[in-house]
Amino acid sequence: MEPNVGGNDRTVRLALGALAVLSTVAVVVYGGGLTGPLQTVVAGAMLVFAAVMFVTASVRRCPINALLGRDTRRRL
Repeated sequence: MEPNVGGNDRTVRLALGALAVLSTVAVVVYGGGLTGPLQTVVAGAMLVFAAVMFVTASVRRCPINALLGRDTRRRL
């Protein structure tokens, strides 16, 4: 499998993953106006999003990019 995630794309994915983790912590600690199961669902969804961002950045392969025919790598 050819990598299809380039440098800038990878940096954005890492930043979005980090922001999602920080948002999850904020929702768990402060609630964000959410209560009970809704708070858990929102926090869980943000953690899943963060995991997807970190994994796609680390393996430099994104299935959605492949489906769309996108390749953000810089070729020399």
